[in-house]
Amino acid sequence: MLTAMPMNVVAHTPSIITSNLSENGPMPSNITETTDFFEGDSVYFRMGDTGENVTMRVSIDLDGDGVFNQSNDVFSNWLNFSCELNENGTELLDENCSISFTYQFSANNSTGIYYYQVERKVEENYTNSWINTIYVGIDVHVEDSVPNIGDCFGAGCDEVSEDSTSESNNNIELDMVKILILISAIGVIGMSISIIKENKQSEKNESNDSENYDIGVGKIVNITIQDSVIMGNLEVTEDE
Repeated sequence: MLTAMPMNVVAHTPSIITSNLSENGPMPSNITETTDFFEGDSVYFRMGDTGENVTMRVSIDLDGDGVFNQSNDVFSNWLNFSCELNENGTELLDENCSISFTYQFSANNSTGIYYYQVERKVEENYTNSWINTIYVGIDVHVEDSVPNIGDCFGAGCDEVSEDSTSESNNNIELDMVKILILISAIGVIGMSISIIKENKQSEKNESNDSENYDIGVGKIVNITIQDSVIMGNLEVTEDE
């Protein structure tokens, strides 16, 4: 499967992660998503078990079938802590002796999670094995100063940007005007309600005063008029 790469994507510089093979297994045990391990990077497995006659082997399940087999997957030699050299120290006495194993993942379409196995044996007796994972991330890096897909660049882009900014400012001002109108309308409605309540209260007070007056007049008794002078008894009772 081919993957189309945008023009602003460049490959990263391949890196190497070291895994130390100890008597307790590989350290680190898992290469996780947070390790920043990408396509094209390598894992360097270094034999660190100093036990006598101890050898260890690494195998990686490349096809993802959950089975480690030498026909489809990758296997290292049985690794030793050290290898004997000739008198000059330039060549191995045993050409099959290895102290490390390095595997580089493909730079293309190798992203995913891979299971790998580490086996340990003393002489010819298997003593332990560990199965862990390697997370290979996709190699995507954006080059600085290069526009992304859909970005505007070249003549005329500054004008478009200024127009967009001006339109955005106009929209903000229009929204503020709408908010002020709404606040003013709410204030007018509140004031109108207050005036109506005051008028009703005033009318109620006037009505009560009128009733009290009528009651007082109703208490005037024995009125006579003689020589333009009003004479009589006046009895007024006030409510408490």
